[in-house]
Amino acid sequence: MVARTSIAKIIKEQRKSLSLSLNQLSRLSGVSVAHLGRIEQGLRKPSPRTLQNIAKPLGFDLDELLVMAGFLSSKRPPFSEEERDKLRTELKTLSERVASDTKRITEIVNRLLMS
Repeated sequence: MVARTSIAKIIKEQRKSLSLSLNQLSRLSGVSVAHLGRIEQGLRKPSPRTLQNIAKPLGFDLDELLVMAGFLSSKRPPFSEEERDKLRTELKTLSERVASDTKRITEIVNRLLMS
């Protein structure tokens, strides 16, 4: 995992290289100046949500910033593209089934409550 000071330094250096003030980055990202300052000082570790908010204004891809912050592994999963497609299809099917089952459970509970 990348140390806090490392991600803090990366964020600060990138912000400065773009000639952005903390105020400007705050306005672009919706993250408070105080919070950004604490992150850059290494006093706070940015959450994935904060990284999502600051990635674009700093010119990073979100995945890239999440890897640098230690939230994601830089290693690729050991799946072929075909295996990934199958897993995505299976996940979609399971998600649809859960949604359908949830709807059915809600209908049953409502009927029981009405009787």
